Amino acid sequence: MGKFSTAIALAAVGIGVVTGVGEAHADSRVVTVNTGAGKINVREAPTTASNIVRTIPNRTRITILCHVRGANFSGGPYRVTTNIWNRLDNGGYVTDAMLETGSNNPVVPVCGDGQTSVSATSSRATGLTRASNTGVSGQCTWGAYDKWFNASGRKHYPALAGNAKDWAASARAARWTVVDDAQARSIVVFQPGVHGADRPAGHVAWVDSVARRSDGLYITTTEMNATAGPGKWSTRTIKDVPGMSYILLP
Repeated sequence: MGKFSTAIALAAVGIGVVTGVGEAHADSRVVTVNTGAGKINVREAPTTASNIVRTIPNRTRITILCHVRGANFSGGPYRVTTNIWNRLDNGGYVTDAMLETGSNNPVVPVCGDGQTSVSATSSRATGLTRASNTGVSGQCTWGAYDKWFNASGRKHYPALAGNAKDWAASARAARWTVVDDAQARSIVVFQPGVHGADRPAGHVAWVDSVARRSDGLYITTTEMNATAGPGKWSTRTIKDVPGMSYILLP
């Protein structure tokens, strides 16, 4: 968001056309997706609680038409927190935190259809969070809940159900965002047998960071009852493979 190359800055200044179908907007801007690794999610509304309509690869040039103030988003390569969401020329919203725009402020006008703000909580039905850790003490579920709670600013636990392997499906049903691409600030769900996950219950862990190597993405996790046994924390760096999914913290 705040970092940009000279070439990108020059290319972005004064662009007055949009790609795709529709009328050109004089104030539109062409910017570059910068996630650090992986793809950016395009949302139906300016909040991570809304549905993902598509994804866009890192370093793709996209056209943004206008912005709204939506739910806070923390993360991305610039490690910022922002409530700026940009509407794309072909529909949907992306967080400003993972775009090279040359500024930490909006670079396109406010969207003029009346949708100027969306709170993080108003888009969720009640019952999607809990006030207490309902995981089994000393087990991976308790550990994943605890890490989420602390990362959220000690605000809430997600209301998930079933064994660890069932958490991704439970999160989708509750309208939490679940993706297959590795992302930090998320709970990774391992299906049984994947990276030693328990059979038949599966395993969950907290993703601290994601790194791209020549052979793919690797995640660094903090988890309970993994390599150190019940009630003990441990960390490891492992490859993102099929059978792993990620519940994203807004």
